[in-house]
Order: sequence, then structure tokens, then C-alpha cells
Amino acid sequence: MLSCFIKPLLFIVIILSINNKSFAQEKLKDQPIQFRVWSGYSFTSVFLLGKTKNATSTIVGIGFRKAIRAYPDNALLFYTADIIPLLHFDYPKRDMNNEFVKGKGIGFSPIGFLFEKRINRTFSYQIGVSGSFILMDSTFPTDKGRRLNFTFDPSFTIQTHFSKAVSLATGYKFHHISNAQTGSENPGLDSNFLFLSLIIK
Repeated sequence: MLSCFIKPLLFIVIILSINNKSFAQEKLKDQPIQFRVWSGYSFTSVFLLGKTKNATSTIVGIGFRKAIRAYPDNALLFYTADIIPLLHFDYPKRDMNNEFVKGKGIGFSPIGFLFEKRINRTFSYQIGVSGSFILMDSTFPTDKGRRLNFTFDPSFTIQTHFSKAVSLATGYKFHHISNAQTGSENPGLDSNFLFLSLIIK
């Protein structure tokens, strides 16, 4: 039932946990928690995993990250978790002849991973993935959907380190939301988020 939510995360965990001589890693302990606030906007949805087109989306997240492994060449693996106080969609609802309606939700992302590698003293790149539980204000995105939905969202960002305490990440997040086949229908919706993330260390 939750395979589309769990399998991608398990795949990332397995790949990043491979321990051999060619990809040495060090398990980190007692690392400080870094807080982050982030927001994104998608100008349109895509017809890929989800089947709902021409939707605009807004998302806001508040959470933390913590370094759990170190790799050669100034690379780190972070565990992440977030609260999502706002997820907003403006989308064509097929039950209403594709009339545009609004949908809002809140959620929680209990698990995510972020791989970060330094480019130089100022910049680093990040590859991340996380999964979330989202509770919408009504059945979504059709009347045969569900209020409870699940998300999967890989991302790529460039992080600018302004100081040892503050950095700003900008990038792209592919965001898929669906009910994971738990509703009578599961059209889903895929957003292309351009987003900013403020990190306080």
C-alpha cells in the first residue's frame, strides 16, 4: 500500500550505506542539529507519475537536519525531518469538468536524507530525498481520492555558505503526491518546485 512511499527511501538508504574501500565513510556521533526553513513554488504540474495537469503549487517547511556520515572530499550525509504547515494547490478537478479549485494540506516528513559535497569554501551541492504524510482539507485531487496522501520528493540544490552559522540553499524539487492506491482513484499530482532553504547551524 505504501510501496511508492517506502521503496524509494529504502533504495537511497541502501545506496548511501554501501561501505567499501572505494567509498569509505565515517559514522558521525554527537553532531549538532541544524535548523532550516524552506519554501517553494511550482508554476505548473507535469504529467509523469501523477495525472493532474496544469496545477500550481506552494509549499512551506520547517525542520532540521543532522550529519550522520562523513565521506572523502568534504562530503556529508544528513538525516532530515520536517513539519509542513502549508501545502497549497490550485488545480483542475476532473469531477467538476476541470474547473479550477483550491486545496490545502498540512503534513509531516519523518524521514529524509541529504547528501552534501563542498565545491569550495563558499558553495556546495546537495542531492536529497524525503517522504511525507499529508492531510488535505478535502478528498484530493478527486472526489474518489483521499484526504490522507503521501509524497516522494527528490531534490537538487546549490548551497551558499554566508558564514559558519548561516547558509542558503536554492534549487529544484520534484514533488509527487498521491494516496498510494488507498483510494478508489489515485490520479496524483507532480509539482516542479523552485525553492529556497535557509539553514541555521
